[in-house]
Amino acid sequence: MNRLDDLRVLFHSFLNRNQTSRRQMKRVFQWKRYLEWNELSTEEKLSAKRFLLVPVFAYLIIGILNQNFSLIVLFLIGYALYKNFEKGNIKKK
Repeated sequence: MNRLDDLRVLFHSFLNRNQTSRRQMKRVFQWKRYLEWNELSTEEKLSAKRFLLVPVFAYLIIGILNQNFSLIVLFLIGYALYKNFEKGNIKKK
């Protein structure tokens, strides 16, 4: 009897497809909503801060890497040589 009930529910769901239930959708990109800052929940404020500050931090990090690229490469080469010397792959003469 349980299988017949399940089959009937499935059949009714296919017949009544035009009756969809309204669900609350999560807002993803919401510029107009961000302008109403006082009405946002704490979770929405946090996501807005993350969304707006990530490009600023990325720009700063890329700028620092571009200015100090040669220094970073020299540091990495020195670190690799130090690790190889420590393992005994490079020997003093």
